[in-house]
Amino acid sequence: MTFPSAFGKAGTGGEVTSGGITPQEITPRDIASLRSVTDAEISPDGSMVVYMRVDPARKEGPTPPVLWEVATDGHRPAMKLPGSLAGDHEARWSPDGKSLALLRKAKASGEAELVLARPWNATAIPVGGMKGSPVTYRWAPDGRFIAVITREKPVPQENGSQVEGASGASHLFIVDLAHMTAREVPVSAPSIFDVDWAPDDRRLVLRTGQEGGLDYFWYRSVVSVMAVDGGHLQTLPGRATAVHPSFSPDGQQLLYGYFADNGIGGHVARYDLASGVRHPVGADWGGAILRAVWDQDGRGLTVLGFRGLDTSLAHVATADDRVEPFATLQGEIFSFSQDRAGNIAVVASTRQKPGEVWLYHGADGHVLTDTNPEVAHWDLGEERVVRWKGRDGLDLQGILVLPPHVSPRKPLPLFVQVHGGPLEAWYDGWLGSWHNWARMLASHGIAVFMPNPRGSEGGDTAFTVANRGDWGGQDYQDILAGVDMLEHEGVADPGHLALGGWSYGGFMGMWAAGHNDRFRAIIAGAGISDLETMAVATDVGFSFISPYFGDPLTHRVDYAAHSPLSFASAVNVPVLLLHGNADARVPSVQSRLFYAALHEQGKPVRLVHYPAAPHWFGGSVGMDTEIDVQQQVLSWLQRYL
Repeated sequence: MTFPSAFGKAGTGGEVTSGGITPQEITPRDIASLRSVTDAEISPDGSMVVYMRVDPARKEGPTPPVLWEVATDGHRPAMKLPGSLAGDHEARWSPDGKSLALLRKAKASGEAELVLARPWNATAIPVGGMKGSPVTYRWAPDGRFIAVITREKPVPQENGSQVEGASGASHLFIVDLAHMTAREVPVSAPSIFDVDWAPDDRRLVLRTGQEGGLDYFWYRSVVSVMAVDGGHLQTLPGRATAVHPSFSPDGQQLLYGYFADNGIGGHVARYDLASGVRHPVGADWGGAILRAVWDQDGRGLTVLGFRGLDTSLAHVATADDRVEPFATLQGEIFSFSQDRAGNIAVVASTRQKPGEVWLYHGADGHVLTDTNPEVAHWDLGEERVVRWKGRDGLDLQGILVLPPHVSPRKPLPLFVQVHGGPLEAWYDGWLGSWHNWARMLASHGIAVFMPNPRGSEGGDTAFTVANRGDWGGQDYQDILAGVDMLEHEGVADPGHLALGGWSYGGFMGMWAAGHNDRFRAIIAGAGISDLETMAVATDVGFSFISPYFGDPLTHRVDYAAHSPLSFASAVNVPVLLLHGNADARVPSVQSRLFYAALHEQGKPVRLVHYPAAPHWFGGSVGMDTEIDVQQQVLSWLQRYL
């Protein structure tokens, strides 16, 4: 695979000399060479954490994950889990902690299979007798059974064509571990996304959809209760979110996530199965709840929440459903695991180091792994939280990453990086990856401002929906107000500003290009240029943009009014477009439309497309692609800033 050459040349990585570390610029290769850590699962007795580690991608393709283990007492370093093979993932402990289940690529078929192993034994036993390939599973509370969701490949047409919307059939199996047999449970819904057990092992909670695509997975699923023989018992109200549903320890309540009436934000609630009453969790907290786990006595929940720029571990007493944070974490975090004593394993980062496995006991947390030791020698500038007010007085915040060794009296060139979503957010923690350019750019002398404008995650309900029907309106003004603040404080040089981002950040880059009187360069990665064609062509269906702007078939004027393509004639700034040709979330035609409109007018524009890359590159492309995305960004800014 080859890519267009870059305009500029990046610096080289840090070199160790006899006098210590010579500060050097962080290169795109340095960032692409980082190892990633995810999915930390603590054993029931709290003695060990099994986690997934992915080493740097190969030149032309991704590297499969491998399972690692680390003792929580700190007496020995992390090591590869004995017997783990490349591609092993989703490792889960049995309730007694004596066995480990995981998903592995079968040698014969190349499809995933469920295997059982003792973590200190290299021998793993495959679990067969199921149609399709396992996609997820759950241990029964007593450890005698495992509920497994499988999916078959779509049946190809005789001529090899594919039918739009067709997906492989889903199945639900219960594996009897005493006899190593699998029994299919009849489920009326065509697609099954999630499953968990009641404490009596006689009921299951399912999240299902009428189709198998991402539109139903993310936006149109329902949560229901069924008997283990397949009998339907109850359906919970509302469209479910992807928050994992689970029974209370007494089996009388369900915890699940559901969408707000506006279709944008989501809530988490305890649902009383007898009365049908829904008790919202943390309704007045003013943030998002990403995961929740029942306490063993059923009187409370441990939750992972995000508010402002902070990720928190918190406790919720069922007596009042109030969220009470007890530990603040750093990094973009979506899950955690607990042992019997309440100790928590989680993958978190810091401002100075990428994600590692951490162990928390209450507010006391300490790191267990050191996966990227070289980062300790990188010359990093200050990263800090900044706060300002929008032009209508709204309180806002974001992150500022400064180059190392900056003079407090000299304004800096500034790149404004806008996050995706729009219902996403920048977080306080490590900010360096193929799509997060802050640390790399800052090392080259460019300050990076990462705002969370209205419509971002982490605020209250009103903040979350404040950009409804207004993409590029007040949210763009929030960003400009943040730039005003940095100029006023002498941080940003008004003559050397640029803006861009990925996904919704790419949309905002295109929008800024057509509404610009201050930015000298624009970067739009996988951005949306035409909202109407995006709404009807994305793989997440009408459910993504419609809650913001209404039905795209009947609100075409509103869609056009907020589409960057409508303002292409006003663009007077160089624009760099980056897009993967295999992007189904934001089809690459979105960048091609914007490129054609600018190119036809003779305006400075560059489109770089990556033949096999999807919307989210992580774990699906080779190192060359991850490097080139960053190099294109760096070279564009070096040329125009």
